[in-house]
Amino acid sequence: MTNASDAGAENGTMETRTVELVEDQRRYVLLLDGERVGYTTYADHDGQRVFLHTEIDMNQSGKGLASTLVAAALADVRARQLRVVAICPFTASYLRGHREWDDIVDPLTPRLKADLRAAQLL
Repeated sequence: MTNASDAGAENGTMETRTVELVEDQRRYVLLLDGERVGYTTYADHDGQRVFLHTEIDMNQSGKGLASTLVAAALADVRARQLRVVAICPFTASYLRGHREWDDIVDPLTPRLKADLRAAQLL
C-alpha cells in the first residue's frame, strides 16, 4: 500500500516501512524491512472506518512507527472516500495533533458505540 524509508538511527542504513491493508483481518499492518512490527484494527460501519486499537512491538517503540502506520491508514481511508472515527487512543491523539485530517473525521456517537457493541466489535 505505501512505503517510506528513513535512515537507521544506529548504523546509518536505510530501513523500509511498508503499510499493508489486510482486509480479511480488518487491520493495517506495518512492516519494517519486511518484518511485521505493528498493526491497527478497524471496523467499517455506514461509510465510516472506526479505528479500534493500535499496537507496535515494544522493542520498536520510540521510532515514530505508530505515526507512520496511522498516517498511511488515514491516507487509505481518504482515498476510499470513507470517514474516520477514532476509538483507539493513539489514533485519536494523532488526529488531534494533525488537523489536516479534520475533513474526514467524525465523532464517536452513542448510536455508533451501541452498534459496535451489538456487533461485538467493542
